[in-house]
Amino acid sequence: MCLATNIARRNGSAVYYARLAVPKELQAIFGAKERWESLRTKDAREAKVRVLEVLQRWSDEFATLRRKLASTEPAADEIEAVTWGHYQGELEHHQIERRVRPTSRETDLLTEPVALRRDVSAFQKRSRAVRKKTLEDHLGQGETALVHHAARSLITRENWAIGDDTPEFRDLCERLQRAKLEALRRAEEQDQGDFTGRPADPAVKAPKKAATAIAAPGEGVLELFDAFARENPKGVKPDTLRMNREIVTWFAQHVGPTFPASAIDNKAVREWKQALAKFPIKAAEVREFRGLSFTKIIVANDRLRRSTLSDRTVNKYLSALGAYCQWLMRNGHIDSNPVDGMHLGNDKGDNKVRPYTSEQLQKVFASPLFTGTQSEKQVHKPGNFKIRDHRYWLPLLSLFTGARMGELAQLLVADVRQDRGRWIIHITSEGDTSKVVKTKGSMRVLPIHPELERLGFLRFHAKCAGSRLFPEIKPDARETLTGHYLRFWARYLQKIGVKTDASVNFHSFRHGMADALRRAGYRDEEFGFLLGHTQATTTGRYGILAEGDLMQRCKMIEAVNFPGLDLNHLLENL
Repeated sequence: MCLATNIARRNGSAVYYARLAVPKELQAIFGAKERWESLRTKDAREAKVRVLEVLQRWSDEFATLRRKLASTEPAADEIEAVTWGHYQGELEHHQIERRVRPTSRETDLLTEPVALRRDVSAFQKRSRAVRKKTLEDHLGQGETALVHHAARSLITRENWAIGDDTPEFRDLCERLQRAKLEALRRAEEQDQGDFTGRPADPAVKAPKKAATAIAAPGEGVLELFDAFARENPKGVKPDTLRMNREIVTWFAQHVGPTFPASAIDNKAVREWKQALAKFPIKAAEVREFRGLSFTKIIVANDRLRRSTLSDRTVNKYLSALGAYCQWLMRNGHIDSNPVDGMHLGNDKGDNKVRPYTSEQLQKVFASPLFTGTQSEKQVHKPGNFKIRDHRYWLPLLSLFTGARMGELAQLLVADVRQDRGRWIIHITSEGDTSKVVKTKGSMRVLPIHPELERLGFLRFHAKCAGSRLFPEIKPDARETLTGHYLRFWARYLQKIGVKTDASVNFHSFRHGMADALRRAGYRDEEFGFLLGHTQATTTGRYGILAEGDLMQRCKMIEAVNFPGLDLNHLLENL
């Protein structure tokens, strides 16, 4: 009998055990999908106390293993860079010591006997001589203890796969010792007035870097993107701008932090496109990649083997960069758009979202979400629990209006109203600062289909007390109202056996409305305004229609039907 998710008793045993699912990426290491450990007690209350320590220990083990999986073997140029950085840091320390020493004049002014005996300069020289001799002895003997702490700090910072008892660790330590020794030699030379010294040790040298242009203040890739976002020439939604900023940030990390926007060319875009083919999906959400740059994520994924971006997503990333580059070109920063012609030639027909078939629609609206579920959470299992919130109404509304999920999710109660005796839904950004539409032409007036009235939508609307039609819909981490429901709907379709590939999703309702209008005899150019495929108008924004326009829209909406779809069973659940 289970007392909690992580406490259980094995068959035939009265002793309680801790249990925990092993993360998928670690299952090969443990050779199991779950971990079990005896809590050595038959008392339920005591088990609940003891399990906490076990779960914390397992969590720490998982975190350690994840870091190891994400760690990488350092390249030669990376070792070279950290060695040089260590040398520079040591040299900087010696220079600070020089700056705080009292001058000869300051020493002459000291009158206290103790102060006179404190020869700071002499002490520092003696100290350096001891350290230099010790380092030389240790290098000769192969001893590296003096730099173990510094080496481990570097390994942690860079997330390198280097263990303490490895040749790689000894090599790194030796390089750090040689860097320290070179810094001490520079300090001795500078005490003699010689500031021209350079490292003679071949292990301590400035890393080779390709000669790249350095952005002037305000001219970097991300700095100019801020200006692009403020101007927002296409009037895109805030969420789209946030996503595009994330994408352009990946590009900026690829080309380097000092790369000027004016230097973005075909070569830079082509090399980034090639790197994107190795970039893991949803990298920003993966714990193992947190804090890593674009390049280091790719290297880390060589070990983790997470799925990489599809051609379609690569093209999406290129389009985001392309929109920014188009703005750069129009503002004179670059001569042409380097993204033009860079998109991958994937067959979009294979990935095209299609409308639901009659059989699929019938299966959807005869499923437990619409007829009765087992519980609030087990919505895909049949039962007597009735759900009548946004999960129920969004699919029906989209089916009979063709509206986008985001347009419906943000509706206000006031957006559903009567106009000359006809009920309408007003898709608009007016009424609340949080409301957004895809384009200005997306704002429109949609008559409510008689089937929605028959199914009780207006009764649902009349019961809404607040300002929002679906107040239970909360923004996700990206501040979008659609995020949670998109994931819910995709999972639900899979569980009821409707979704087997990417050809159907919530947007399929919108495609279905277009097909229904075509079946009713209307051409695409005649009904485009019902789907928001038109130029922006005052009518769309404020919802004021001439009598003839309203009647025309009502006639078109009333002509919409879905052969083979019977929703009479939903009337029983009103």
